[in-house]
Order: sequence, then structure tokens, then C-alpha cells
Amino acid sequence: MQVNLLKKSASLAGLVGLLMLTAACTSPAGLMGAYDITATPANATIEKKITVSTLNPTIIVGFPAAQSGLSDMEKGRLLGFVDAQGINFGEPVDVEFPRDGGGGLNEQRFAAVASFLQDRGFKVSPRVSTESMPNALRVTFVKYVATVDPVCQKGWHKPEGLGYENLPLPYMGCANAEALAGMVANPRDLVDPSDADMTLGERAARAVEKYRGSSSGGAAAATAN
Repeated sequence: MQVNLLKKSASLAGLVGLLMLTAACTSPAGLMGAYDITATPANATIEKKITVSTLNPTIIVGFPAAQSGLSDMEKGRLLGFVDAQGINFGEPVDVEFPRDGGGGLNEQRFAAVASFLQDRGFKVSPRVSTESMPNALRVTFVKYVATVDPVCQKGWHKPEGLGYENLPLPYMGCANAEALAGMVANPRDLVDPSDADMTLGERAARAVEKYRGSSSGGAAAATAN
């Protein structure tokens, strides 16, 4: 009887040892080793950066020799440039101003281009250049472009392996960043917000007051007649 009990005890001890060994091998620490990276408020934050970069699209405006007037073709090219780049009303545009004298011809050409753009509501600033082109001026627009974190360009994906760290997946937060970059009217406002223009409200109020004044005046005149 004692021999059977000893055999059963040895078999039970061996089974327990085998189970413990199996559990150690199949646990995350047994398979992957001890891991120290776990979710914390510092490494579990969901942040996706929006990068704002600048481009400098440029158009060369040509002039006939010894003339300062803009031809209809160059005016059309300028309007096409404005439309293609999406330049909005009131945005700044740089016009090249050659440093060499040219007998006043360069000043006249600059004035012609600046006047054409200002008449269409753009703010013109001179850009002094030492390497000017003969019979031509360059018109430059600083364009701001917003791009989202490169991680978001990979789309929805899950890292390979088991994620016992309880960390957020790499694409978390991409939707909010993409939405903000797509909704902002001018990406420049993300890095250099424009000041509120109080005159816009004043103009609107003045127009309403003028309309109401003219309407009441007309009604009074009609009643008097």
C-alpha cells in the first residue's frame, strides 16, 4: 500500500511540475521574456502631428521690349495663375522689383503688374531682386500646405505580434488630424493665426444701416406724395 501511495505522489508531483513548466512557457513572459513597456499616461497619449510647409509657386510675366504695358495674354496668364493656386481675396502676393534702374522702365512694369493685382483685391509687396530677367517680372505667392503625420498614410493596420502593453494602435488619432487639416480654410492659421478684422463687421453694419435708411426714406416720400 505504501508503495502505491509513493508512486501516486510521485506521479502527482510530476504532473504538477509539468503543468507549471507548460504555464511558464506559454505565458507572455515565458514566450517573449519579461517586458517593461506598459501603458502609462505619458506613452499612451493619442497625438498626431500636423506639419505646415510652404511652397513658392511663381509665374513669369513678360513684356514687349521697351514697353511697360501688360498685354491681354499676360493678364490672362496672371488670372490663370491666381485661379490655379487658389489665391483668395486679400492675400499677399510678391512682385519682383529689379534693383537695377533700367531708366524707370522697371518701375513702370512693376506698377502695371501691381495695379492689375490690387484691382482684384490682392495685397502686393515688392520683392527686390538682383538677378532680374530681361523684359520680365516674377510674381510669387507663398502657399501653405498642411500634411498629417506620416504614420496615418499607412492606413488602418495592427502591428505584428501580441500587444500585451495595452498601448493604443498606431493609427489612433489620425481621423481627427485628417479632419482638422482638411477643414482649415488657410493652413497658415495653424502656425500664424491672423488677427480678427474688426472692419469687416463695421462694413456689414454700415451697409445694413444704409439700406434701412434708404428704405425708410423711400417709404416716407411715398406717403407724403
